[in-house]
Amino acid sequence: MLKLSHFAAQTEQGVSAIPLFGKSDVAFEKCASSGLLPDVTKYINSLRPQNGSQYVLVNAMGAGEYFGSNINGDHFPEASLVHIPPNWTGVPLIDKAIGKNWAYGFPTFYNAHPYAHHRNKDSSRAFGEVELATWNPRMKRVELVVRVDYDKCDKFGGMSVWDKLKIGSYPDVSMGTKVPYDTCSICLDSDAYNKGLATYKPGRHQHPGQAALQYHKESKANGGKGIRGLSITRNDYCEHAKSHMNKILPDGRKVWVYNDYPRFFDISFVFIGADKTAKVMLFVHRNGVTHSVKPSAQVADEMGLKEASDENEKVASVDEELLKAAFGKLAKPKSAEITKQVVPSQFAGKAIPVLNRSEPSIDRGTLDQMCNLPLSKVLSTTAGMGIVLRPQEFQRLSLARLGAHDLADELDDAGDVFPRSECSEHVDMGAHDFMPSLARLLSPLMSMRSALGPVVEQRVIIICGRGGDGASPKHSARRSELLDKISSAYNGYREQVIDIAAHSSGFMQYFEAADMQKMASAEVSEMFTPLTVSYLKDAFLDEFGVSGL
Repeated sequence: MLKLSHFAAQTEQGVSAIPLFGKSDVAFEKCASSGLLPDVTKYINSLRPQNGSQYVLVNAMGAGEYFGSNINGDHFPEASLVHIPPNWTGVPLIDKAIGKNWAYGFPTFYNAHPYAHHRNKDSSRAFGEVELATWNPRMKRVELVVRVDYDKCDKFGGMSVWDKLKIGSYPDVSMGTKVPYDTCSICLDSDAYNKGLATYKPGRHQHPGQAALQYHKESKANGGKGIRGLSITRNDYCEHAKSHMNKILPDGRKVWVYNDYPRFFDISFVFIGADKTAKVMLFVHRNGVTHSVKPSAQVADEMGLKEASDENEKVASVDEELLKAAFGKLAKPKSAEITKQVVPSQFAGKAIPVLNRSEPSIDRGTLDQMCNLPLSKVLSTTAGMGIVLRPQEFQRLSLARLGAHDLADELDDAGDVFPRSECSEHVDMGAHDFMPSLARLLSPLMSMRSALGPVVEQRVIIICGRGGDGASPKHSARRSELLDKISSAYNGYREQVIDIAAHSSGFMQYFEAADMQKMASAEVSEMFTPLTVSYLKDAFLDEFGVSGL
């Protein structure tokens, strides 16, 4: 089971991650005086920072017996963290090689790297490395020193991390973990679990957890129920873990899951704000009140984390499974080759209506298939590709998601679109919802609809050169409480498009086409030209429904 756990930047236990050698050194001094290992302080003081690197002290991972479960309901027992190899030296240069091959525990943090968008399959694309991993027996926590490199951030989409560390911002920390299973604090059958652990044989199993897992599987294969409360995947979760994580039951017991054999593979710094972080990590009511904790296994699924199974079979992430259900077999990405020319920036505003008149709408069939996916992923993925949805497209997606297919057809057939609203309603979307497999499927739209600089600058010259394609489509207005609500949501969507498009360089790494890969390393000025910014802000604003047509 893959998990993605979140640790807030500042908690009642102190600061989770501190950028060093800068404005936050005061926080480091306070942290050092209040409990850092002397060896850690000595190591940090011995570092000689280079202009091309920054260092971050991380103290987020504490033993569950002392710190409780984290905000995702994960409890990491002390024994699961302090597990070290017999030849552990405490010298980072030596321990790195040892820790990378260790079965579980804090030494496996030497496998972890910070990545853009948690794309953790290729460590060569990481923008940093764990320099030190150690256990503080007095504070009962793992302490890390992580190095972040400018050139890797620049190349692999980590510049937002670099810039904010540089000014001393305290980042939230997001840690990726692989566990063979987890166990429920409420309904675990401890007797059966202990029997499974007792079958451990050193020459046969890497650790006792593998023995318990084998015992569980064999019991189920032989007609039994396995070990109650043990989950191999999120689909196995009991009602406690599925719906009541971190809640306190009437009898005083708290719901969490134990992670007895964690192997860490990803440590990333998150700068998306408390509000949006909550939306990734928690279930949130519309009024902002937390409804229940989102388990870290679900967060990992929704972030698209995937890993080869023990049988070396590729396990599809949730976004791939959703895509298969919606579209069937994945389409191969296509790329259009258009000669690049330059458009004078002073004409950017005037060029938008001309561009929009010539840009094809997304066909009904594609929109209807897209509505089978979470709306947040559809909106975020298209925005990350620089594609702005027309009011009519947004209307159909919204109605289809509500099951109102007949109404969507009726409005499209009549050419009716919601009128412009003065209200704005928040729409759940964000960079974390970008869906690589959907983006690859929609890649043919890039040349015709994307506002990203290398694409739109090519397109505008061709379109303007042939004089455009007539007038903008005119839609009559249809008013109803539902359509007014969708109109307000469209305003909220448009307000967030630029924020998500700002991550587009990182998203381009998901594409195989050479021109997309080139965009992944393009300068900001190339990706976001004056035309791009004008387009993202003003495209299709003359396509709302108009009364009296």
